[in-house]
Amino acid sequence: MISVAPARRATRALGFTLTELLIAMTVGTIVISAAIGFLLAQMRTLGGGEIREDLSRNSRYVGVSLRHDLQAAGIDISSTSSFGAVAAFPGTSGDTLVIFHVPYLPSPAPPHDLDPPAGTDNPLAAGGTCGTHCVDVLMDANQPLELGLGDLTRLQVGATRRLILIDNISTTNDTSVALSFTAHDTILRQPAGLTSGLRLDRYSTYVQKLQPTLYYLDDQQRLMRAVSLNTTGAPAGDVLAHGVQQFDVSLIFEDGDELDQADPDDPDNSNDYDDIVAVRVRATFVADRTDPRVNQGQLLKSTHEWVVSPRNLRYEKNKL
Repeated sequence: MISVAPARRATRALGFTLTELLIAMTVGTIVISAAIGFLLAQMRTLGGGEIREDLSRNSRYVGVSLRHDLQAAGIDISSTSSFGAVAAFPGTSGDTLVIFHVPYLPSPAPPHDLDPPAGTDNPLAAGGTCGTHCVDVLMDANQPLELGLGDLTRLQVGATRRLILIDNISTTNDTSVALSFTAHDTILRQPAGLTSGLRLDRYSTYVQKLQPTLYYLDDQQRLMRAVSLNTTGAPAGDVLAHGVQQFDVSLIFEDGDELDQADPDDPDNSNDYDDIVAVRVRATFVADRTDPRVNQGQLLKSTHEWVVSPRNLRYEKNKL
């Protein structure tokens, strides 16, 4: 009988060698470092993107608002050489843009003819019909009066236009109301009330509600939008955008000139209010915070410009 020795099994130590561990640690370190670098890059990108998107969102919102309001300029109130449906003037913090139109309620706000005192004298005696700053006007007894306290209206006497700010309304009879207005000589830098000895004409005087819209900067770098005035004649605005460092407005005239404001009193007849055909607005927006990862840690700024040619201003020019 032949005996066979059992096969000797090859044995191998369990686990990793030091070399394998070092290689694994090196590869892992490289992968983790790359991942951390990618994550930090993404965080920097996201942080910068958020700040840039805030500025872009502000500018888009302001641009949409400006275009919408400027396209309403001159609805049912054409400009004259001395009174514009669009006006601009410089202020202490930035320029002010003023836009006028007759509101639709849903039809245009009606003109209310003067309810003159008995007699035939014309023009009437100096002052209003119910006081120094008060006029009696006719109303439709079958319609609610659309005028209210604080409303800005135009007082039209023949070809002469004035602004008045209503501070009291009292019913005279079924077809007439007395409108008292503030004693301002000017409102929004336009003649107001019965200034310069203006006397009412019993046959060609009326009052009509106006809708003002104003854009201006306050002293906190906020762009304000106002659609009404307070009793002092100052705009009662709401914040449209924060972080607006600059707000510049220029008026473009039919002959191509571009000026800060109209000047109906100078000898040049080409820069009056009825010569305006477009408006240019330039605004600089600033971020609300700095970030060392954005713009080298400096406050990010962005300047945007809009040029709007209100359709009603073009229409009025084409009629001439």
